[in-house]
Amino acid sequence: MTGFIRKYQLYDKQAKEKVKQLISRIKQAGLHSVRILFADQHGVMRGKTVMPDQLPGLFEQGMALPSSLLIKDIANRTVMDVWSGSATGLAGMAGLGDILLVPDPDRFFELPHAPGIGWLQADIWHNDGTASPLDTRRIARQQAEQLAGAGLSLAVGLEVEAHIFRIESEYLAAADATQPGRPPEVSLVHQGWQLASEQRLDSLEPVFAIIRQCCAGLGLPLRTLEAEFGPSQIEMTFGVREAIQAADDMVLLRAALRQALARQGWLISFMCRPALANCFSAGWHLHQSLIGKQCKNLFIPEAGQQLSQIAGHWLAGLLAHGREMAIFAAPTLTGYKRYRPHSLAPDRLSWGLDNRGAAFRLIAAEGDKASRIENRTGEPAANPYLYVASQIASGLDGLQKERPCPPAAQNAYADERAEKLPANLAEAVQLMQESAFVREAFGDLFVSAYGAIKAAELAQFNSHVTDFEQQHYLTAF
Repeated sequence: MTGFIRKYQLYDKQAKEKVKQLISRIKQAGLHSVRILFADQHGVMRGKTVMPDQLPGLFEQGMALPSSLLIKDIANRTVMDVWSGSATGLAGMAGLGDILLVPDPDRFFELPHAPGIGWLQADIWHNDGTASPLDTRRIARQQAEQLAGAGLSLAVGLEVEAHIFRIESEYLAAADATQPGRPPEVSLVHQGWQLASEQRLDSLEPVFAIIRQCCAGLGLPLRTLEAEFGPSQIEMTFGVREAIQAADDMVLLRAALRQALARQGWLISFMCRPALANCFSAGWHLHQSLIGKQCKNLFIPEAGQQLSQIAGHWLAGLLAHGREMAIFAAPTLTGYKRYRPHSLAPDRLSWGLDNRGAAFRLIAAEGDKASRIENRTGEPAANPYLYVASQIASGLDGLQKERPCPPAAQNAYADERAEKLPANLAEAVQLMQESAFVREAFGDLFVSAYGAIKAAELAQFNSHVTDFEQQHYLTAF
């Protein structure tokens, strides 16, 4: 595959110049290694570490990795048959052939928590020179390009909840090396029940110091840190970015914080609802504003309006496609256990004026440049590219079709007009697979492959005997 990048002209003149500058920068910094990584279907970073003297060749030919990495469930099981023939029809995937990573020179970072190591994000290509339709970053960029074609862009702000635990035991005995491995034994950082209290903030300061340093070193626009209501729960908010940049920030944030905190004996978990006594569900609220010419926020209402006409159409699109797109906001089994009435999480697809019980909360006022829609359906484990892409595809459809926006919900948990969110992951998978809209927006091949990954996850779950079953059935029968 020598000269793959050159052969298919994957770098333009500007990118080639950036590559030269990057190679020089890495040499001058004295880095001893560089991680070449891509975001898989789950938004988890995967790749290899290369030595700096290998970079010129890497930028010529790309990096080969097993194609099965695109069709693995979260437990790292390959879920499609790659031996009897290509399950996807994509070049290189039959017989567990290679995909090729093409580094993005705009996505290089020196890791502040790991001196001497660089971090370089890549896009996924197949060996026939085609961009991979299974690359979730590519899907998000395609949606952003559709928006740009209409003279628009989406500004996104991240509001992310997570749990921080002290690691007591890693469980590294051979018997613990199951698939997936046994989670570590952990203890709390704080007991919760004091939302935003200074007492909890002070107990979190050792953790917050690591988070601040990590974000500053990576250029992530951290705005606030707070102690959330649940035990060991925190919240982080970030400055507004263009949609793809915000998704890029999220994959980098999750990967870097897990590493930086683990080095100091902490575990940060973006699981929606850890199975620990008294733990609360964690959400990922996606704040979004549509930007037009001269950087104007098109969600700012005129005098006497609750919401602008454009915001109304965008909201109507989010509501119309909320059920079939739900899996991209909540892709895990536990994500659907968060959708409960009167819990500050939604249970149905409605919108409200500054209403934290609604799926979509409108925060807007005449003259307010920060006017926006907050999607409250997401969980922190969502793939950022798919979450963002789902918003663009749905909102743009509402805009292009001038969908009428229904009235705001007065009681978000009792609005009989509003459709319920999927009750569980199985329902969400089925809605996605049966949706012509999702298949057209994200590609039929991607939906089929992603559906297979989630179906395998569900099959594994359904074959597992839970604590509930053991407790209820063992002595009852």
